[in-house]
Amino acid sequence: MKRGAITPGNQLPSENMLADQFKISRHTVRKALSDLEIEGLIYREQGRGTFCAYPAMAKGQTVAVVTTYISEYIFPAVIRGIEEVLSAAGCLLLLASTGNAKSKEATCLENLLQQKIAGLIIEPTQSARENGYLEYYRELEARGIPYLMLHAYYPELDPAYLIMDDEKGGYLVTQHLLQLGHRRIAGLFKADDLQGVKRQAGYVKALAEYGVEPLPELIGAYETEELYSYPYQFTRKLLKQTPPPTGMVCYNDQVALFVLEALREEGVKVPEEFSLISFDDSHLAVASEVKLSSIKHPKTAMGRQAARFILDMIENKTHKPRLIYQPELILRASCLPEKKREK
Repeated sequence: MKRGAITPGNQLPSENMLADQFKISRHTVRKALSDLEIEGLIYREQGRGTFCAYPAMAKGQTVAVVTTYISEYIFPAVIRGIEEVLSAAGCLLLLASTGNAKSKEATCLENLLQQKIAGLIIEPTQSARENGYLEYYRELEARGIPYLMLHAYYPELDPAYLIMDDEKGGYLVTQHLLQLGHRRIAGLFKADDLQGVKRQAGYVKALAEYGVEPLPELIGAYETEELYSYPYQFTRKLLKQTPPPTGMVCYNDQVALFVLEALREEGVKVPEEFSLISFDDSHLAVASEVKLSSIKHPKTAMGRQAARFILDMIENKTHKPRLIYQPELILRASCLPEKKREK
């Protein structure tokens, strides 16, 4: 660590590997690691291992975390990952949420600029819509306060970020249905977040590559305030078409549950009569009687990485780190090959 071979946030070898490397007993290794932990040179994450600690410069400082939601859906897992790393580094966490409302994002930023924060991790609100509050981010830059964006970023800025490759994810889920023989594939996406826009772009790209025309009547787009009404209503409307679609790509698992409710009420069986696929591989993907195939979201791992990035930025070890997670499709029991129907 003194030579810089292991830098802050890097994982140390296991106790067995260290014992083999230095030809000493595991007891001696354990004692040495305990001493290093007492000195604050390393920290442990339960179930993951031992890591090189961040220097005293970061300790005691406050890192603000602003997400669209705190207690819902995948957000507790993301926040837990952030908190694990910041706590181990001796930093304080200041947490706020916007409810995906731009006015609340502006209020949060205005309040944070009046406080002494060392860095900011933030999820943009309604990232597909024009943002009239970019001056707050430029003020952060002017003050030398590093910030990092999660899930999306405003194209007018040039920030550090951690995002999913949402267009590729949209392509993969649609391709899966196409490979199962489906051709009338509906898509339900979020219109006011870039994640939804990019997932829809991947959906359209996959259809085009398979020679399937994207039909406007099969594509639904909802805004934040329509979450609890539009997916259900859109699905009921879809099922009245002749012929109806045989499958659907959903923006996320939360939306998929509203779709499942509408299908259930119409007596449509999933996956026997209708295939459903979504995003995030959340706890909701296995919460209903139908276990959803879904694109995996890194959740806690993303939170940990975001915290490590912001600490590195506070320490001036890196300027604008960026990471794009590649999508992985988790297959369960919500999709089947399309049955050839009698004409």
